[in-house]
Amino acid sequence: MKICHMTSVHQSTDIRIFVKECCSLAANNNEVYLVAKGDSRDDGNVKVVGVGEPPSGRLARMFSFSRSVYKKALSLDCEVYHIHDPELLPYAVKLARKGKKVIFDSHEDVPSQILDKNYLPKAVKWCVSKLYKKYETYAVRRISAVVAATPHIGNQFRGRARKIAVVNNFPKLDDIVFQDGPFEDRDRIVCYAGGINELRGEKVMLAAMKNVKGTLLIAGEHQKELLDLNADSESMVEYLGKLDRAGINDLYAKAVVGLCLLQPANNYFDAQPIKMYEYMAAGIPFVCSDFPKWEELVTKSNSGVCVDPKDPAKIAAAVTTLLDDRVKAHQMGKNGRRLIEEKYNWNSEVKKLLKLYKKI
Repeated sequence: MKICHMTSVHQSTDIRIFVKECCSLAANNNEVYLVAKGDSRDDGNVKVVGVGEPPSGRLARMFSFSRSVYKKALSLDCEVYHIHDPELLPYAVKLARKGKKVIFDSHEDVPSQILDKNYLPKAVKWCVSKLYKKYETYAVRRISAVVAATPHIGNQFRGRARKIAVVNNFPKLDDIVFQDGPFEDRDRIVCYAGGINELRGEKVMLAAMKNVKGTLLIAGEHQKELLDLNADSESMVEYLGKLDRAGINDLYAKAVVGLCLLQPANNYFDAQPIKMYEYMAAGIPFVCSDFPKWEELVTKSNSGVCVDPKDPAKIAAAVTTLLDDRVKAHQMGKNGRRLIEEKYNWNSEVKKLLKLYKKI
């Protein structure tokens, strides 16, 4: 098949979109294009078609830039179009009307995500969430299928979408290096890899580290001048910026503990944060939020510790326990890697994606 993936929001190197989905489809003898911001390039068997840089304003990106992505994608005249952003849904409907097969890849529970937007008044958030869900229903009823990144997201489309495939965003086994080196030789390093903001635990991580004898290494997208790195104790916090995959693997090789402290929010209670599964794949234990579904995973795997994500003291205590007991930390890391190899990996998920493409 001739396939075009489209995104107006994500980078053309996005792990789910490019590394997992596009490369997997290309490896199965499909002609695959990815239309995204930035420059064009041939990357392996995937042809990346760049549309330049988006405007800085949110509204301009949502309307004018998304239209540019649509026009470029349409010019490729593909059989299947796979979109990754809610703002592209109007163009998904247009493509369907032109006789194209169209898939919407829902990475988030968007109606719930809207309710967590702090910059919107409560009444406005409720109205926007309801209106968005109504339009989303209108759109997905007119396209071929929805791909959901978690079972929870998939359930939100029951009765609304024609076809639904849950394709979990689990790690690729050949992408994350299993760091099985001796834990006792590692420095007292704690790591966090991912987007950085208050809802994702920025403030509570920094507060907790003030009571931890060790160093927190943070990697991900953030405006450095807004990241409060003031640590008034023996601990240290270092911001590494955004790292490529090799850099992330090097970070995991140094760390004894990973952090995943998403704050209580509508969109997070049923989330499956990729960083938690990456820590498991790398063989390092983690301290995470005590959301019920996360506790279920941690109990099953014995690969981490769940704590109240709003309590810096409890977070610090959990981190310190793992830094002090390297035998326990190493065993928990190996437990996590074993479960990733057995169940939570991309090899099992890509089969669902390929099956959906055959069906449509």
